[in-house]
Amino acid sequence: MRSIQLGLLLLVIAISVLAGNGSEVSNINCSGTWIRSETDKLTLISACGKAEYSEVVSGDNNNKLEGLLYTIDGKRYVIYLKTGRVTKIEWLH
Repeated sequence: MRSIQLGLLLLVIAISVLAGNGSEVSNINCSGTWIRSETDKLTLISACGKAEYSEVVSGDNNNKLEGLLYTIDGKRYVIYLKTGRVTKIEWLH
């Protein structure tokens, strides 16, 4: 039963990532580090840890857009990276 619930949660998150159903925010704070547009992936992972879920939204290895899901202070965010840099942060309602 738990695996079905987890699967459904991941499906909802993936649909939200692909549809962009959130409110864009300019930055978030992870462990005292501000994550904003142009922050590199290494800094993001160092400050916020490994994403709960990640999805390649489009592109190839040289020019891919990926969405990473994080829960920070009880709120869910999708952080979009293009070629290893933050391009957009969305708060999921």
